[in-house]
Amino acid sequence: MISDVHARAWLLGRLFGVVTLFLPSLGCDGGLEIGGDDVSVLEAYGRTMGTTYMVKIASPPDQFPEDWKTQIDRELRLVNDQMSTYLTSSELSRFNASESTDWFSVSPETASVVQTAKDIHTASVGAFDVTVGPIVNLWSFGPEKRSRSVPNQAEIDRRLRLVDSAAIEVRVDPPAIRKRIPGQYIDLSAIAKGHGVDRVVQLLEGLGCENLFVEIGGDLRVTGRRGSRLWTVGVQKPDGRSLDLILAVPLEDAALATSGDYRNYFQENGQRFSHTIDPRTGTPIQNTLASVSVIAENCMLADAWATAINVLGPDQGMEFAASNDLDVLLIIREEDRFVTQHSGRFSTAIEAMRTAAGSLGN
Repeated sequence: MISDVHARAWLLGRLFGVVTLFLPSLGCDGGLEIGGDDVSVLEAYGRTMGTTYMVKIASPPDQFPEDWKTQIDRELRLVNDQMSTYLTSSELSRFNASESTDWFSVSPETASVVQTAKDIHTASVGAFDVTVGPIVNLWSFGPEKRSRSVPNQAEIDRRLRLVDSAAIEVRVDPPAIRKRIPGQYIDLSAIAKGHGVDRVVQLLEGLGCENLFVEIGGDLRVTGRRGSRLWTVGVQKPDGRSLDLILAVPLEDAALATSGDYRNYFQENGQRFSHTIDPRTGTPIQNTLASVSVIAENCMLADAWATAINVLGPDQGMEFAASNDLDVLLIIREEDRFVTQHSGRFSTAIEAMRTAAGSLGN
């Protein structure tokens, strides 16, 4: 465990050959692409899902469509049209507005994401639950009118009766979902952003791209390399103020997502209320985790696993990560500093940082 993780961007630059810190992602939790070889790179930036996106294509194919950026925006609009809770016309919003318990036709993509969410709900023993939407709205973190105040317990208890992913059913052919409890409401915000990253990767791979960096709101996925180097991803210090990085992690053909409470929260009577709701209690998480980063094979899984571990807290979260063979970085508040727990590729990156810092001190 690192006792003090006030790692600086200048140090990481010396450790990993960083030449540029790309700033468009700095308004969000999660990873940043830093540095790389002097190779041909196409870039695209934009807004989606209430945040920003960034796409980098290293060594793009010779035959590449001129409208590739338009195709990215079109794909991301489609994700919103399917899964947004802020668009009243989306598949998910229309499902949420229905009181019917009959099958509701959706796209194959929506059905697949809901099924994955149900699988993670089961694996996490309820710590991850996309039917927590009514309580997310109650706590002023969803599309409903926001009061930014603590709701009364009776209303929390009433809405908790709607929270149960096991009561949502998924059908693959033809694709459809249904609720067994009238009034249930699905919120995919803890998994759809990662799914959006995967959709852009799939789109660009279909256009012949092999070396990609795709990021939405700090959740990202890379394929191939940036020239002769691996893509290197920086994880920000979770204080919501500085541009300091905790560490940089080299990645190849992997995804990284972060769940944290340091940007989206409100305070009342000196108490901090995070946007991450524990679906088992109906209240914002109150553990000591400042952020959780997870490396996984795709961004949808990394996104959901990070939220589940954030709800579980440091001890149960590390046990859960070990039992599911996940690479994780847990950043924990401890009095006036941050400490970390980590595994897998995060541990390797931290050891490299220690070694390089030691050599710089000699």
